Order: sequence, then C-alpha cells, then structure tokens
Amino acid sequence: MLKTLDGALALLTRFTLREPTWGVRELAKETGTHHAVVHRVLATFAANGFLTQDSAGRYSLGMRLFELGQVAHRTFAPSDVVQPALDALAHESGETVFLSFIDGAEGVCTDMAQSRQQLRFSIELGQRFGLVAGAHAKAILAFQTDAVRAAVYREAGLLDTADIEARLATVRADGFSHTSEEAAATVGGLALPLWSRDRTRVIGSLAIAGPAQRLEGEAIPRLLDEMKKARDVIEPVVGLTR
Repeated sequence: MLKTLDGALALLTRFTLREPTWGVRELAKETGTHHAVVHRVLATFAANGFLTQDSAGRYSLGMRLFELGQVAHRTFAPSDVVQPALDALAHESGETVFLSFIDGAEGVCTDMAQSRQQLRFSIELGQRFGLVAGAHAKAILAFQTDAVRAAVYREAGLLDTADIEARLATVRADGFSHTSEEAAATVGGLALPLWSRDRTRVIGSLAIAGPAQRLEGEAIPRLLDEMKKARDVIEPVVGLTR
C-alpha cells in the first residue's frame, strides 16, 4: 500500500510551474509507468479535488491542493507578519525581496515583494531552484550538514566541490551571502540565513536581488542592516518549532 502511495505522490509531483498540465499517456511515458496505472491515479486525484481535467483530457492541479497550500503557507510563514516586513524591506532597499525555504535538495520561493524600479529582478512564487548558485541558495546551503550538502552536490552533478565549499565557509564566517552574476547575468544578490524557531538549523533565506551594480560596495552594509531588521521580525514566526 505504501509503495502504491509513493508512486501516486511521485506522479503528483510532476505537476510543476514549468509543466503544470499532463495528459495520461504523456505522463506515463515521462515516468515509465503503465498508462493504465497513471489513468487510475490521476482519475482518483481528480475525483477528490486534487486535480482537474479539461475538455482535452489533460490534468492540472485542483483547488483542494490550493486550499491545503494556503493552510501550509499560513502555518509556515504567516502572511500578516511576513508580507509587511518584506514590503518594508523592498521599499527601503528599492529591490526585489523574497523568502525561500529548503525542500530536499532544492529551495522554494514562498513569499516576495517586488521592486518598483523599472530594471529589477523577477522570481515567481512557488519557483524551485538549485542550492549551488545565487546568494539566496548559498545562504541556505552553507549552514546544512555535510550529508545534506553532499546530497545537493550529487543532485547538481558537482564532482569537484572544493571551490563551492570554500565559498560556503566564507558565508558561514560572514553570516551572509553575496553574489554577483552567479545565478543570472547582470544580477546580484544578498541573502541572510533564516533559522528555525528553536535555533537548531537553517531552514531558508531572506534575499534581495537586483542589477549587480546596485548591490555592490557601500550599498552592502546599508542593505544588510535593513535585512537584519526584517529578519528579526520574520524569523520568530516562520517554520516549525521542531
């Protein structure tokens, strides 16, 4: 039974921002699962509101998952506290601000406040990203255990990890991460780690991203001061106590 459940959930996780809809045979081919099995699983999810099916027979995520997502979000990062803090930081910094949390070998953007400037960095809510590139990623990865970092490197296909390990050591020593044109051309980033409520582990990051030239030199200490104020508000209410 658990094996069946694992298989069903594996199919459900194929619905992503990049690939939000699937046909039965298409998903069967992608996953190597018999199409009859895929049909039964998707139909069951649809019958319970977790998926919807359009007139062409393609499936997409349903409102039941949206409802559960709202519950999870309010539990993990209550918007009445988090969003005003992000909005204030975006206003003070003039840049896009976003909150991310670790999920396995990846990070997920859960909350954001957009810059009002014409030239700005964009990230989508729910967007997943690898943990080896970008200030927002490194602020998370630097504080993970050796085993977690090794798993992330395997997922990213990194064989020589000496350089990134040295960079992460600097992040741990500094207490923040700064990158320039690492995750994307012309984009700079600045990020602080977010600790769990019991202070035992880093569960995410608070990041600012924008044109690299605006996140250099004298701007860094000023931005870090503003980010630390925002983190002091956000950190006590995000994540789980255990």
